[in-house]
Amino acid sequence: MRCPDITIDLTGKNGTPARVALVQMPNGTGKTTTLELLRAALTGTAVNWTPARIRELRRPGATNETGKFRVTLLVNGKPLTFELILDFKAASASYRTTAPHSGGVKNRWESPANMLQFLTPAFLELFIFDGEFADNLLTQGTQRADEAIGALCQLDLLSIVSNTVELQWKQATSQGGPKSANALEKLNATHDALLAQQTRLIRARAIAASKVEAGTVEAAKLEKKIAEKIGSVEATKLQHGEAQFNLQNADNAVNTISGSVMGLMRMPLAVHPKFCEQLVLLRDNLDNLRLPETSSAQFFDDLVKDVECICGRPMTEAAAKEITKRAMGYLDYDESATINALKSDITRFVSPTEEDSRHTRLEAGLKELAAAKRQQKEAKQTLDFLAKKLIDAGDAELEAWKATLDSLLIDLDRYKQALHDIDDSSEEDTGGTILSLKLVKRKLDEVKGKIAELSKTVELRKKTDALRTIFESAELLARDAIRADLLRATNERLEVVLSNDPLRVERIDKSLHLANQTGASAGQKLSVGYTFLMSALNRGNNDFPLIVDSPAGPIDEGVRRKIGRLIPDLCTQFVGFTINTERPGFVQALEKASDDCLFLTMFRRTDGTKRLEENLPTQGVVQTESATLVKDRDYFMQFDVTDVEEI
Repeated sequence: MRCPDITIDLTGKNGTPARVALVQMPNGTGKTTTLELLRAALTGTAVNWTPARIRELRRPGATNETGKFRVTLLVNGKPLTFELILDFKAASASYRTTAPHSGGVKNRWESPANMLQFLTPAFLELFIFDGEFADNLLTQGTQRADEAIGALCQLDLLSIVSNTVELQWKQATSQGGPKSANALEKLNATHDALLAQQTRLIRARAIAASKVEAGTVEAAKLEKKIAEKIGSVEATKLQHGEAQFNLQNADNAVNTISGSVMGLMRMPLAVHPKFCEQLVLLRDNLDNLRLPETSSAQFFDDLVKDVECICGRPMTEAAAKEITKRAMGYLDYDESATINALKSDITRFVSPTEEDSRHTRLEAGLKELAAAKRQQKEAKQTLDFLAKKLIDAGDAELEAWKATLDSLLIDLDRYKQALHDIDDSSEEDTGGTILSLKLVKRKLDEVKGKIAELSKTVELRKKTDALRTIFESAELLARDAIRADLLRATNERLEVVLSNDPLRVERIDKSLHLANQTGASAGQKLSVGYTFLMSALNRGNNDFPLIVDSPAGPIDEGVRRKIGRLIPDLCTQFVGFTINTERPGFVQALEKASDDCLFLTMFRRTDGTKRLEENLPTQGVVQTESATLVKDRDYFMQFDVTDVEEI
């Protein structure tokens, strides 16, 4: 393969894996290929590789038809071996697994059940670590920090238990009698479809929200670059400044006036004068009524007993019966109080003059808004014209930025619309695919209720819902508590690691957010990533090795020493793939902090490396046709290839 043909044994002093193992490999030795094959062997994912990717792993110029990569682990003290076999002729990948639990060799990738959740590409990124992953931990729009917390602290177990509870309820409700079996089957099918749609919508919302967050940040950066470029060119500088000023004023005006207009439009009487006219007419008609209050009943009782009616006519028996009958139709005290309040509100809200009416203010506001929108549009058109002017003049960089921004804004609109559809508060079912999470939840609750009622398991449904609510709340509370704990631990260690260059994490919310700054250097990112992951690995219920590619590359020597002192206390096994330029500060600190440190140096056997074989130690040397591996501290410390052009 592209990496040398050799066995790297990480056994330490006591016949167990060394606490710290440093594998020094010059550039071009196959370090990247080794890590790629290590990830593939541990996850079983090479079976999905393309033929081109498989063939690229054969060393250039080689003619061998197969290549093998084998990794042996200790899981709870018992060996587990994965062997990846690449057939370069057929461009295919296969596996063999050897483990005590399986009874021997299996011609496939087969992990112990208790390891399945850890041997995944996403989880391996947490302990097979490189600078790219450290960068992703601090990139807004990603969820790497939250994923690391969930994976290392096994918060997904709460979801598994919650789903198991739901499955048990489903099984309990699937045993209906002859009359309800078909109905239950249909309801369960509907339930499963809605549950699947809910899962899809939740996943889609997370993706859309992440894209909007990351895209908004990227769009702002591009807009800033474009603005700075246009503003820096003498031919467009003056016009650009004026257009920017006009756009800012227009944006402020649109925001202010929009709020005022929306407030007025929420009141019907501001929309059209007819509302005011009719409300005033209603109030005047109510004023013309003489409505009795709590004394109404007694008034009518006394009236029918008089000889004459209040109108002067004789009170006959027929008239008395009619008055008694119709008295019930008059308003009592509560209705009268409501009407009095209504009249008062009409007087208070309906302006007596047209000039002061809400409708007049709304019309004026709409005119102001239209003017502000025109100014906003004209300012944007001016900025677009200035950008086009520079692009037409041959500014390729500006043209590329503008094209990227236009494409990004289209994508942002699409993702924002998706978020709007998913978060739609309307519960109206228009048929077809349901895009509203709220509507899916309502229909899911309805179906669950029907299933529970049909199966006579209402009480069981309540208990199931209570348990799921408990698990969801527990996961949320646990995640928040772990975030707070990791935030404290990470910042405490950063005070030690970056004492000369203070840097703090403000919060952990999907990604790591730095306090008082939006960016960081490569060395700072790697230091923060180290510190966060070591804090997370240190608090989990399982021990994992920390395997790092170029562990001290962009970090200065002072920070290297501090990180080197911390590593042995924060993980049970550390494996670093290094080059000779990373030794200063880092290696000495690691060695001093660990009582079991293994030093390995490996290089290819070529004409250019013959000089490196002249002073090999008498012990600890393994040589193959393609490589030399030296297990010796002094050789490790003195190894230097800086004057060799190519190895």
